[in-house]
Amino acid sequence: MRELIVDNYVITTPLIDIIRNVQGQLTNGKLSTIEEKGDEIVIPCPVHKDGHESHPSASVYCGDGDLPYGVWNCFTCGSKGMFWDFIGACFDKSGEWGRRWLITNYGEAYSESTLDIPKIEIKEETKLKYDESVLDQFESYHPYMTKRGLTDEIITKFDLRYDPLTKSIVFPVRDLKGNIIFLMKRSTEGKKFYIDKDADKSIPYLLYNIVKDNIKEVVVCEGQFDALKSWTFGKPAIALIGAGTSKEQMATLNKLDVVHYILMYDGDDAGRKGAERFKKFINKRCFVDDIIMPPGRDVGSLTKEEFDNLVYNSL
Repeated sequence: MRELIVDNYVITTPLIDIIRNVQGQLTNGKLSTIEEKGDEIVIPCPVHKDGHESHPSASVYCGDGDLPYGVWNCFTCGSKGMFWDFIGACFDKSGEWGRRWLITNYGEAYSESTLDIPKIEIKEETKLKYDESVLDQFESYHPYMTKRGLTDEIITKFDLRYDPLTKSIVFPVRDLKGNIIFLMKRSTEGKKFYIDKDADKSIPYLLYNIVKDNIKEVVVCEGQFDALKSWTFGKPAIALIGAGTSKEQMATLNKLDVVHYILMYDGDDAGRKGAERFKKFINKRCFVDDIIMPPGRDVGSLTKEEFDNLVYNSL
């Protein structure tokens, strides 16, 4: 039986039962009919015609195939989204409201027995260059980290360091087993970057944490500070180390069990091209939201309110 993952909660109740429960609570006339047809639950679209269609034109996917479990779309108006977006639309609310409703009514917190870390093998053997002791040579904190909006929890969680020799923040990049495979550094006095010449850039920054925690919804950013800032705002994220979106990175991502990507590339031409390349090469079973960043902005420059407005008003 498939499960619906919402943030750090798992929902095991069949989607058809949830939809029928919603139908019983609605007072707006939506969901007048509900019908199971193979791998889909066919319902009236909750968006157009105020949800009062004479012939249902929308469906929620509940099968075991490649499509994200719970994804919904309307074949008439083109509305689509994840299951929580559908729930929100039924109640004339936002997708974020629908997410909270699902967690409140059906969510079960993960336990160790629930976690299912995908067995992913990118290479038969990874030649390790570092062990954890490499971080001991650096300082554990620099005010620039706080200046960039990072909390003590995030600084500690992701093992950030400061290198006084190069006057830069140190970001350890880990493979999918948690081993440090290379270090990236970013100057605190400018935009100069330092990276190992032979660094394996096929592993996006913070991807290890996504796999370890079996996270299904991921924000995709360009830079390390952007991804870290997203985590401080409550949205797990990865950084592709620039807008290039290489084939190697996409090959890695296409081996994951992530079902929903939220693209938050920088607000420039390079960011737009990177986002388009991502959408072109990502598995079609994944649902992708492409958020257009304001010109000249990136996630690292956003306030919590700006971030939430962009994410929740776009989904």
